Amino acid sequence: MGRAVSTVRRMRLGLELRRLREQVGKSQQDAAEALDTSDTKVSRLEGGKTGLSRLELVALLDLYEVSDRRLRDGLLELNRNSKQRGWWQQRQDVLTPKLVELIELESTASTIFQYEALVVPGLLQTEAYARAIISGFPTPHSPSVDHAVQVRMERQQLLTQDEKPRLLCLLDEAILRRQVGSPEVMAEQLRRLVEINNPPHLAIQVIPFARGAHAGLDGSFLHFTFSGAADMDIVFLEQKDSRVFVEEETSVEPYRIAAEHLRTQALSSPESMTLISAIAAELDGK
Repeated sequence: MGRAVSTVRRMRLGLELRRLREQVGKSQQDAAEALDTSDTKVSRLEGGKTGLSRLELVALLDLYEVSDRRLRDGLLELNRNSKQRGWWQQRQDVLTPKLVELIELESTASTIFQYEALVVPGLLQTEAYARAIISGFPTPHSPSVDHAVQVRMERQQLLTQDEKPRLLCLLDEAILRRQVGSPEVMAEQLRRLVEINNPPHLAIQVIPFARGAHAGLDGSFLHFTFSGAADMDIVFLEQKDSRVFVEEETSVEPYRIAAEHLRTQALSSPESMTLISAIAAELDGK
């Protein structure tokens, strides 16, 4: 059901090729003629729907007058890496295409900013907390709880790799106060947040109730940034029945502004750890 290559890397490459084409005033028909193919294939290339060979990429870079050696080499490497397989592509029997793309985003981003209003982010969840969350949110096509928990735990391998993104998670205080599972499960989860907090590589901060209205009240979001060739930002939104990726610069900008505002509203990391520890202690007493 899934695709055997990195759709996220293809998407990044396609967006950059479109930008380069438009920068020199070329049409998709011009690109199609250079590749001896159809306009439809060029459209699919730019949309990340299909890949291209090294020779095809070189032909487009020549057509678009890309002389910067660093950019050319970076795009060639991005194209080569787009054909690599990740662990998640061995699990596509239990993963939706959108979840595959989210995992690829997590694995290829240089920084991840996450604002979460409802639950502890998946990358930070304990197994018991994840099981309680997944059991409480059944969906029509969801895999078994055991499989879903296993995949969520496998995603967390990202946090122990040598090359890992910088992760900043801002959590609404409601997440800490909402008991998921038993008091023991929730207390364990809160202690886990304190244990793994390690700024600036993995920073967890809390937006307290006392802040009142803020830019995150309309929902949770993830903001991914990438380094190297085809620098770009992607925003990920998860809704009850869908996952949405926002890629256009004008659409990403409001989330970038919201992220900056939310940073100003959050407690410092030490203050956040003090609050989380205090709530965990309250749960231990129940």
